[in-house]
Amino acid sequence: MNNFINPHITKQIIIGTKSQSRRRLFHNLNLSFKFRSANINERKVRNINNNKYDALNIAEAKASHLSKRYKNKIIVTFDTTILFRKRTIYKCDSKKCCIQLLKNFSNKSHFLYTGMVFMINNKIIKKNISETKISFNKIPHQLIQSYVNKNFLKIRSAVGCYNIEGPAKKFFDNVDGSFYNIIGLDIIKFLRSLKSI
Repeated sequence: MNNFINPHITKQIIIGTKSQSRRRLFHNLNLSFKFRSANINERKVRNINNNKYDALNIAEAKASHLSKRYKNKIIVTFDTTILFRKRTIYKCDSKKCCIQLLKNFSNKSHFLYTGMVFMINNKIIKKNISETKISFNKIPHQLIQSYVNKNFLKIRSAVGCYNIEGPAKKFFDNVDGSFYNIIGLDIIKFLRSLKSI
């Protein structure tokens, strides 16, 4: 996979993510990058309007935060949001929140968006957004409660309180769009954007 990418460009890139799912995906694809975490308060990002562009605005805020620290480096950041009932859904910080959210998703559909931003010296050079429509099965309350109790430490860092690559796969009825987008990275769009730089 590294042969697909200009090695000179690879050395200039910093991936701004603390998501272990994204980091594993890069590793599994044999893509070697430096990783840094952009520790910002996502709820305080400006221009959050409860629409699909919230993911892009948060990713841009993360990129700007890191770009000021790493001059002349290509910063690539991501953010994944869920839009449900015309509201942007954030990560949960309690089991009660996760249980309620998954109950709300049961037997319904929601949209998951991942924004991706490429930036150098605080200037955007590429940005795009990926959309996936997710339809849930009808999930019994006991199954939701058991899932959250067993997996809370993993899912509290996941928007929507689920990881499709784990036990939550039984919740899914249909996925319309990129599977990898649910993990947090539309890898095809990432590679196309990287190749075009």
